Amino acid sequence: MKLPVTTSLAVTTSLLLLAPMATVAQAAEDKSEKAGTAASIESDMEALQKITAEYLSKHYGLDNDTAKKRVAAQDEFSKEAKKASDELSGDSAGSYIDQKRGVLVVQATKDEAKNKVKGKIKEKDTEVKVVSRSMSTLENQAKQLTDKLGDKLVSARIDVQNNRVVATVKKDQVDPAKDSAKGMDGVEVEGTDAVITPQKNIYGGQQIEFNGGRCSIAFNATKDGKDVFITAGHCMSGRSPFTHNNQPLATPVAGEFPGADMGYAALNQGWTGQPGVDKWNGRGVAVQGSEEAPVGAAVCKSGRTTQWTCGTIQAKNVTVNFSRLKGGGTDRMTGLTQASACTEPGDSGGAWISGTQAQGITSGGAGRPGPQGRNLCMEKFGRPNVAYFQPLKPALQKYGLQLKTHKG
Repeated sequence: MKLPVTTSLAVTTSLLLLAPMATVAQAAEDKSEKAGTAASIESDMEALQKITAEYLSKHYGLDNDTAKKRVAAQDEFSKEAKKASDELSGDSAGSYIDQKRGVLVVQATKDEAKNKVKGKIKEKDTEVKVVSRSMSTLENQAKQLTDKLGDKLVSARIDVQNNRVVATVKKDQVDPAKDSAKGMDGVEVEGTDAVITPQKNIYGGQQIEFNGGRCSIAFNATKDGKDVFITAGHCMSGRSPFTHNNQPLATPVAGEFPGADMGYAALNQGWTGQPGVDKWNGRGVAVQGSEEAPVGAAVCKSGRTTQWTCGTIQAKNVTVNFSRLKGGGTDRMTGLTQASACTEPGDSGGAWISGTQAQGITSGGAGRPGPQGRNLCMEKFGRPNVAYFQPLKPALQKYGLQLKTHKG
């Protein structure tokens, strides 16, 4: 049975850990049921907006009305951020949303570039400032730092808000890492005791099963007119057929891991992929596009373990070394997006969505063993969450997929 699907104002961008598409439906339903479910796809703009606003209100000390206005503004901010990036080109130092002030901050490296871009983007709730390092400079610094630190590295990200590169290493590797980074401009080293792993194994609830493992579906799409779904590449291990609630579901077609973390599978006859994401409250969120949201934007993830959780986008183009669950060693991932939503094992492959705009595919996250030995997200230990998702657009482009969208 299909879930009712709601739409909301777009809170732009893309995952870390995403949920199984609860809107994948068996086509074997009788015609009377199909007719009823079609009418349940409605436009309830307030439903998702309320959930996202609650997150912003709690984490940024905003009153409810202000938080709702911030959510509604994010779609326009995303468009303006892209416009600014295109206009600034090599002089761009990135953009981000300052949620405390409700302002899109656009960064340039030269006064003349700052003045030029100010005439190309909307002035309302937008600030343009000059910083010392361009995005291309920061990306080069991040790559050099990644190469220098090797296996010492847990993750390397560009901190757009502070115009720097941040390398995270194990606590006992902080001093050696700082020595390796000496002489590098705009680099910060921090320590962590969290373990970063792909989040594949799960317990109970909605899911896709494969070869003894459990994951989640990100988004439904089509390939040459045929229905497929997108999930994490590490969920394609062994390329065994997928099932849903132990019913044959799909056949893996292509996947990539490590490096990137994406793949897709062809749905079996009798299944139909729906253009929505499960909110785990008996309803779904309509997918209406894949406009990428900027750093600072609110984003929510859907996954079979932690279900529907929200956070903000913290960094893009992040390099992460995932610890292998078996056999030791690490797998290096590049190009991921970092966010602050709670994710745990089994959420892998799930959906990240900002408003109605699809953002990405859950890849992994930081966690610690809980009382029963299973890794739990960091908020359950009084620490900030760290989750990573594979941006969606590279998967669509690499495999020639068309994202399924709801036009209502």
